[in-house]
Parts: sequence; C-alpha cells; structure tokens
Amino acid sequence: MKFSKNIEDIIADFRGLPHTVSAASRREPTPLDNILDLLQEKYKLEKPSPERTLVENWEKIFGPSLCERCHPVRIKDERTLIISVTNQTLRSELQFMKRSFLKKIQALEHCSDIKDLVIRS
Repeated sequence: MKFSKNIEDIIADFRGLPHTVSAASRREPTPLDNILDLLQEKYKLEKPSPERTLVENWEKIFGPSLCERCHPVRIKDERTLIISVTNQTLRSELQFMKRSFLKKIQALEHCSDIKDLVIRS
C-alpha cells in the first residue's frame, strides 16, 4: 500500500525511524510571484493573441442567436479556425455564411492571418 509522505513520516515517528528525505523536501520553496511570472512568460499570457481576440468578440462575429450554438475549438497552423457546432443543420447553415464570418474574423485585431474556417458538428 502506498502512503503519502506525511503519513509515512507519522508512521516513522511512531516506530522511531528517521523521516524520509527527498530532493524536493530539501529544496527551498519557490515564491508564488516567481512561478506566476514564469507561467506568464511561458504561455505568453500578457501578449494579445488571436485566440483571446476571438473569444472576446465571439458574440459580435456570430450574433446572439448563433454564438451559443457554436464554439471555437482551436486555430490550426495559424491559418485555419476550427469551429464546433451543436448539430448538422447548423453546420450547413454556417457553411452558407462562411465567407461573411471569415471577413468579420479577419477584420479583428490579431486575426488577419486566419484564412479558412472548418466547421465540425
């Protein structure tokens, strides 16, 4: 049976054995500020991105009736936006309006590189 480190230390105290020592237990804790800074740099959270712009403007692009029934999935190869829809009928409807949605998306800041929409149901 595998126990957590705390439980193992309690059992070791009870039996009069030394506590287990690992490299992680000897290391000084890293301040949370430093970790947050590293995450912001690694994932570029402060920089504007097409993903963030799309999410913030989704209702403006698709309107209040459609925005609840379709969602952005990802941007593939920095050129293709993949959209998920709730059913096949909506997929067909959006296919007819694909060109107008693409123009609205390309007009947004940081989204001019998106050249195609793939609509999946």
